[in-house]
Amino acid sequence: MNRMLCVLGAALVLGLSCLHAGEGAEPAEAKGRDGAEPLTLDPQRLTELLDQLDAAEAPRRAAAAELLGKAKAAAAVPKLYTMLDDPDDDAQWKATVALGAIGAPALPRLIDGLNLEKERPRWKAETALKMIGATAVPALVEALKDRRGRVRQSAAFLLGEIADPRAIEPLAAGMADKDEDTRWKAATSLTKFGAQATKAVLAQLGSESIECRRCAAWVFQATLDPDAVPQLILALRDADEQVRWKAAIALQKMGAGASDRLFALLRTSTRDDEKKLAVWVLEGVSDPRIVARLREFQTLNVARTPEATKERPRPAVLPKSVALTLESAPPKATVFVDDKYVGLTPLTVKELVPGHHFVKLTKRDHLPWTKLVELLYPEEKLEAKLVLKPKGTLVVTSEPPQADVYVDGEFEGKTPFEKKNMDANPYSVRVEKEQFVPWEAEVEVRAGEASKVEAKLKSKVEGWYLGRLKENPNDVSCHTELAHLYLVQGQLEKSAKAIAAAAEVMANGADTSGYGGRLIQEIAKMWGQAFQFGGDLQVEAVRKALHAALHGVWQRNRDKKPLDRFLTELRESVEADFTRPPK
Repeated sequence: MNRMLCVLGAALVLGLSCLHAGEGAEPAEAKGRDGAEPLTLDPQRLTELLDQLDAAEAPRRAAAAELLGKAKAAAAVPKLYTMLDDPDDDAQWKATVALGAIGAPALPRLIDGLNLEKERPRWKAETALKMIGATAVPALVEALKDRRGRVRQSAAFLLGEIADPRAIEPLAAGMADKDEDTRWKAATSLTKFGAQATKAVLAQLGSESIECRRCAAWVFQATLDPDAVPQLILALRDADEQVRWKAAIALQKMGAGASDRLFALLRTSTRDDEKKLAVWVLEGVSDPRIVARLREFQTLNVARTPEATKERPRPAVLPKSVALTLESAPPKATVFVDDKYVGLTPLTVKELVPGHHFVKLTKRDHLPWTKLVELLYPEEKLEAKLVLKPKGTLVVTSEPPQADVYVDGEFEGKTPFEKKNMDANPYSVRVEKEQFVPWEAEVEVRAGEASKVEAKLKSKVEGWYLGRLKENPNDVSCHTELAHLYLVQGQLEKSAKAIAAAAEVMANGADTSGYGGRLIQEIAKMWGQAFQFGGDLQVEAVRKALHAALHGVWQRNRDKKPLDRFLTELRESVEADFTRPPK
């Protein structure tokens, strides 16, 4: 009966008409996805299809998923979500399509699905979100701020696939994400918007984040918006070599549209590195008029820098092509020439155009190696020594201990927690424990150091009692329960203060809870250690702290009759004279 009531409620939420079809009859066909009405299911048929999702036979699961999708049955979302990992390909695909058809009600589950360990169901979650399209954009924008790295990566990718302009500003901000994959997925997605994204991307070209500026300059290599030319030329003097080079490549791809400003730079700039890049850009423009104009500058020794000519003799005639041999220590480093992948070291890259090229080598656990080179001879050689990434240690403790630790959204263990050989980067650290408010912070791991953080977790129970006391400070029951909670947690000072606050209320005869007798019982339990104290507290220390707290209340309220009555009753349960200081 309870199950049927749940299904009826789901059907009403969906706005489905309760038409009673004949036994075994199939629902009517849908009218189509665009402007189509969902299939109409009566409660009994909805129940049958939900049960069928658990069938042992894969064809039955697939058929049920398909019909529930056509009916846009939100009640089916939990089971359909689990079917993203169905062993049968057809059933898995039908569940994916169904979740995409159901739309908004499926969004929370699908966003969580972006963090699944298994690739296959994770990709299906991405597919369903893409099917939902524009409706999913707000949820995906929010997911760009998710603490889980895989969720942010997928969200950045999907927002480009959906290509809704609402995503432009969040994606631009995403280029500053601490996760490299997320940054570049956000940048790639922004290229799908063309000139629409220019304003937002230019804003990030001035970011304090080096990685963000690199991504922003790279975006213009795809969008080629002439409105970006002035700031890209300014980027040729960026402090970071990769930003400068990515801006230069973008300008070269823009061709003639950037040439006038580049020639102006050659005439006015006093920076050799900036002029060197400008020459490289102009050398690569295919327009013969621009090449001729550049040669004129070179003849007049405007474009050539003294520094460049001193490095090595320049041949009278440049070769038709250059073969560049690259070696690295350690070997098997990934090589990019002008941001294009060419292979692993050691290797020889043939048929390169003479002139300036940007070479980058990367290898896991090593810092990137980059160099702007001028290739002048038929055979050139580069040797790169890659440096190991600086490593550090993350140490997380918590009060109370044995709390779950998540680093960038991934569970790592319980406190006290230590992880060595971590890249020197900022990380999102989240500490969780049942009955406590989660603690979260960004922690920077520094090279060669142990970065230590302590999460002081606030009890949800404590927060509830403190909230009640804020509304009514004369509630002795709340003070007493807090005192008990603090002792269980090993917080003796807080426990003694809570007992003193409760006794103070009793001394003034102001208790609104009628809890005086229970307070006496609780003090007696503490005095006799009738329950387990936390933090290795010993009963002698607890008795001394309670005695001092109650003696302080007596000193402040010794002339008040309600206090005399309270202490008289307390002495019947606890053999101590609280009118005297503790020994």
